[in-house]
Amino acid sequence: MKHWISSAIIYQINLRSLAAREPRNAFEAAREKPPALSPLAYAAANLPAIKKLGVNVLYLMPPYPMGVEGRKGIGSPYSIRDFRGVDPEYGTQDELAEFIRRAHKLHLRVILDITPNHTSRDHRWISEHPEFYVKNAQGGIFYDCDWSDTAKLDYTNPGLRQEMTSVYDHWLGLLGPDADGRPDGVDGFRLDMAHFINDKSFWNEAMPKLRAAHPDRELLFLAECYGTQNNIDLFSRGINAAYDDDFYKVCQYFYAVSESGSSVILPSPDAEKNPDFLDKYEAFKEGGIAAAMETALLNYESILPPGDTAPRLARYTDNHDEGRGAYRFGDDAVRAVNQLVFLSNHCIPFLLTGEEFGAVNRPSIHGRMHPCDKGRRLARDGASDHQEGVEFEGNLFARGVEARAGWYKFFRELILLRLKHKELTRGTFMLLDAEEACDRPSRTVVAFERRLRRSVLRCAVNLGPEPRELRNAHLFAGEILHGGLQGNSLPPFSSIVARVAN
Repeated sequence: MKHWISSAIIYQINLRSLAAREPRNAFEAAREKPPALSPLAYAAANLPAIKKLGVNVLYLMPPYPMGVEGRKGIGSPYSIRDFRGVDPEYGTQDELAEFIRRAHKLHLRVILDITPNHTSRDHRWISEHPEFYVKNAQGGIFYDCDWSDTAKLDYTNPGLRQEMTSVYDHWLGLLGPDADGRPDGVDGFRLDMAHFINDKSFWNEAMPKLRAAHPDRELLFLAECYGTQNNIDLFSRGINAAYDDDFYKVCQYFYAVSESGSSVILPSPDAEKNPDFLDKYEAFKEGGIAAAMETALLNYESILPPGDTAPRLARYTDNHDEGRGAYRFGDDAVRAVNQLVFLSNHCIPFLLTGEEFGAVNRPSIHGRMHPCDKGRRLARDGASDHQEGVEFEGNLFARGVEARAGWYKFFRELILLRLKHKELTRGTFMLLDAEEACDRPSRTVVAFERRLRRSVLRCAVNLGPEPRELRNAHLFAGEILHGGLQGNSLPPFSSIVARVAN
């Protein structure tokens, strides 16, 4: 299948989370035996379970050897000591190759996370190719932000550019020639902080080279990138997907959680302090959370072309950096926003391991268990207090078998809906006016049409905690494919998808 990215649904795998097969209580610990399988082998053995969920792209967080010098806690996967190896914590390179082979047999694509901006401080290039690195004022190692376990790469150096292009090609051809004699391997990369490298013309050079080396394959290069203009710049350089951080920021700035755990719309004082978010904040003041999301959507709809090869936006309520949406925004907000994600255009829906069972802890990056900065806002009397998040190496899912089964059913239905109806992956997008019976600043319903040739789906998502009467409910008269109205009202945090006559 040449064009697969337009229908991609990503499942991000944190290998440490999969490795956390520890006893649940002291009685199990008393009978414990060492695990027979490495995390990579364990993941490979359980690929059918992931396939059953319906996702079709597996995104492995960095599997490479982690740096030791300057290591924080148990070591960060984003401090990489060797771009061509596999950390023994996760398994072997042969096991990674077998994981990819098994995934491909199940028609699952695989992308690897990689850090183009930096290496660990003890990567062999530090001694063998010091010219590959940016230097600080004293001529020593330079690092960005508080990433003191890393060393920033210098893309003004031609040797580094050649070596990094070779690294990508290595993984794209890891499995050797396929049945037709063409190189086979991973299907692309998630590019950590792709906009941070010090000479972004590298992407202009590397993208066509890699595609020319693999002409019969569609490759996904997903940039972790923040800011609409940064994304557009990377798209112009040949990168074909990026994070839609605005989608997540709408959740972060406008949802809080009540003491009972319910999702509440409550703007954060930080919303107006972020210049990249100002248009969404102004839209919120004028037209509620619905207008903020509409602005986030239209910013890209007004720029990106239609078609299978147009750039895509990864949209999510969970990722390994940001923490868990269920903890930060409440279950109801996560359900509502994910319905919008799976119905939206130019989108690659994105799930993090365990999200399909209502996970609430951020998977481990640096430590086994400690507070992290990705907390939540607790709503009290019209204001909010900050509560820290928790980074935990294990897994803490929704409480109770029925609750976990409910989350799984929710995501599986959304995945099957998106893949079954091509209007949702390949159709055009146009906003509709459902005309909510409320003041404009209280709007919570985003309504739109997805059209593919003569077939039309009309969708509406209620992002708020109150039912909304729709004065234009007749727009959704037709075959109901998902959700539904109650009379002329759309229930809280719910959606409707209807096939209508053209």
